[in-house]
Amino acid sequence: MPKQSACVALMQLCVPMAFAQLPPVPETPAAELHDKPRLFIAQQSLNLGTVLEGDKHPVRWRLENRGKTDLVIERIKSSCGCAVVELKDNEKVIPPGGSLELKTVFNSQGYRGLQTKTVTVYSNDPTEPELRLEFKANVQTLYDVRPPRMVNLRSVRRGETAASDVAIYPGPGQKAVKILDLQVPDDSPLSFAHEPFDAGGGTAQRIRMTVDKNVSLGTLIAKVTVKLSVDGIERERVISIRGQVVGDLTWNPKVVDVTRQPSPRGKRLTPVTIQSTDKLPFDILGAGAGVLFDVDFKPAGKTRKRTKYSVFLTLRDDAPTGPFGAMLEVQTSSLDQPLIRVPIFGIVAAPIEVEPPMIRLRHDDTPAGTHRRVKLQVLPQLKLEISEITCDNDAVEASVDRKASARYRHLRYLDVRLRSRLRSGTHQAVLTVTTNIAGAERLSIPVTIEVPADPD
Repeated sequence: MPKQSACVALMQLCVPMAFAQLPPVPETPAAELHDKPRLFIAQQSLNLGTVLEGDKHPVRWRLENRGKTDLVIERIKSSCGCAVVELKDNEKVIPPGGSLELKTVFNSQGYRGLQTKTVTVYSNDPTEPELRLEFKANVQTLYDVRPPRMVNLRSVRRGETAASDVAIYPGPGQKAVKILDLQVPDDSPLSFAHEPFDAGGGTAQRIRMTVDKNVSLGTLIAKVTVKLSVDGIERERVISIRGQVVGDLTWNPKVVDVTRQPSPRGKRLTPVTIQSTDKLPFDILGAGAGVLFDVDFKPAGKTRKRTKYSVFLTLRDDAPTGPFGAMLEVQTSSLDQPLIRVPIFGIVAAPIEVEPPMIRLRHDDTPAGTHRRVKLQVLPQLKLEISEITCDNDAVEASVDRKASARYRHLRYLDVRLRSRLRSGTHQAVLTVTTNIAGAERLSIPVTIEVPADPD
């Protein structure tokens, strides 16, 4: 038989066999689908055209039930909060042949350029339980606000007009911005004024802010509602402002936080810098931080004109081990800030860090149960020496692992092990390590020993 004829015969044989092995695909009878609800929307995608930023544009779709039973709208999901759809309970069921106008409003505030938003309809239509609708709009910029979000005034003085301002420019193709009104809460720490200025042939507006003379020092939070018009089109914009109202003095950091790692006794923490806001001289009359710190201060900078000071905090040698919280209090000659308070948080390091801080042994005749490695660590600049290790229970012995400890001068590794069997039950012991470290000359490490009962 020729090669080509043989291949054709083989294909004719294999193809029916392959199809014979596949299970039949069940089909839904047309009669069953005919008896179900069917959601129909003639125009699923809408184009709203050009929309001015800030406009609220209505969006409508006509939903029809072309099936034979009730169409139930289970839920509707919008792609963003700019076009929320809500249906009443009596609108969620569309009878056969009935229809419903699905309505929403596209709020273009905060959007610019070409926008595509979707609304998904979930229903009991078996052929299309999730039907996605969409609308498009080209949002035209009406005006620009700079800065566009929150205004940060940073540090400002009472009675001072802030260096930062808010500028409102006409958008592309627009000519003039006009401010109709500035609405300010009665308790606002700021007062506002505005003035026009030329912006590339158009008219923009600048809003300036002045701090109230009686406002409290500290964080400033304010807002102003701007009512404006752009070429006769009216809009409203809320502008949020933050800042720090400062007095004669400023300081940094506001909080001394050294909790990231334990601080050894005798450590000098990052200094607190206090300086004059107006570069006028002042004096520090005294400073303290409780029983944990020694505090000293001196003028900072090359000129030493008493306009800037560094305040130093040194952890005392008798500070107890563990976490702490303290308050630095600095008395000054400032009329605004005669007393400056700076919170301090940290952890006093133990003279020797022990890991693990307690030892648990189990007499189960396995290395994991009867042997433990303990690490002793001091500051890198110190040398840790161990002269003796004892235990008040003869069943426990310990020694320095000389090979592992030889690599570092500030680390020592102990090999702790059970050397004899005890009666069943739980036993306590104390391992005593004699070192050369002041404050930890005799280090006690608790040991718990578990001995299971004999099976017989």
